[in-house]
Amino acid sequence: MILEKDLQELAGFRAQGAPILSLYLNVDPHRRTPEKYKLALRHQLNSVAEVADPADIARVEHYFELEYNWQGRSVACFSCQAADFWRAYPLWVPLEDAVFVGDHLYLKPLSDMVDTYVRHGVALVSREGARFFLFEQGQAEEVGELTGEDVKRHKQGGWAAARYQRHEDAAAYRNLKEIAEATVNFCQEHDCQRLILAGTDKTVAQFQPLLPKALQERIVGSFAVDMTASPAEVAERSLNIVQQALLQQQAALVEQVITAASSKGGTGALGLADTLRLLEEGRVHHLVLAEGYHDTAYQCSHCGYMTVEPMEQCAFCGGQMRLLPDAVNAVVSRAIERGVEVTTVRDNARLEAAGSIGAILRY
Repeated sequence: MILEKDLQELAGFRAQGAPILSLYLNVDPHRRTPEKYKLALRHQLNSVAEVADPADIARVEHYFELEYNWQGRSVACFSCQAADFWRAYPLWVPLEDAVFVGDHLYLKPLSDMVDTYVRHGVALVSREGARFFLFEQGQAEEVGELTGEDVKRHKQGGWAAARYQRHEDAAAYRNLKEIAEATVNFCQEHDCQRLILAGTDKTVAQFQPLLPKALQERIVGSFAVDMTASPAEVAERSLNIVQQALLQQQAALVEQVITAASSKGGTGALGLADTLRLLEEGRVHHLVLAEGYHDTAYQCSHCGYMTVEPMEQCAFCGGQMRLLPDAVNAVVSRAIERGVEVTTVRDNARLEAAGSIGAILRY
């Protein structure tokens, strides 16, 4: 798990002029086989081979070949062998592939992960009790449980059975009220910024209105699961909830880009040509691109100017232009260098149909 002190240490690292390689690799077994993410790793490293220190590329390769235990859903690596610096973090949250070479570490995916996958409380409730979990950065830890009055359904019919059933329903209600109070205390004690509910759909529906309104507003979703679920299963189901919320946020961002780009004089851009031109002009505020998007462009070997227009000489400095087979990594690196926010969006047909890349502009 990445702690705040880890981020502070990474942010404080300086290489005194030597290039630093930052690499993120998605190794989520639900999305990629080992063969596919090894190919993705090779593609990432090849895309920065001309600017990265060969020693840093060799260090990353050595890690994945001999050191990494292939656990987790993504890996973040930072290497500057010239300064004897190396850090690798297997993560339980799936991050998108990214690579960056510069005079500082590329930490935005890590800091975004810490912000997005904040500590969630998970209340697994039944009519007789509850189990409480802390879910953070893809892992779940059980931290408490509560057992209330015994509640059993009476299967025989008749007036006596109906009266008995009313008694049991009243006991279940008292249990749920007690669980609601315990949930409030649990969230306060562990500083849970968001809450996920679990249990049968019926029980969750009965339980949620018993929570204070302020806590109900922190609920990000719920899932149906048996009370005997393991922490691993709770983590998996909770991660799905958080990822769905993230996809909704990304979908809203894409709609914002498309709307801004479609209006006359709007502060948006779509497609590589317009996005790259506006990035070169320093007008891009937030770069948005589809996962797995690749395209070509041309870059000046002298001043670094980029364009999709084929030309032999740079229009600004007269330097020689060279073809970039994978221009997207270069575009992302340029955006990072200029302090532009970058978001990679997964499984969004709207963005892919609009050119797979776009931006929200500063003006």
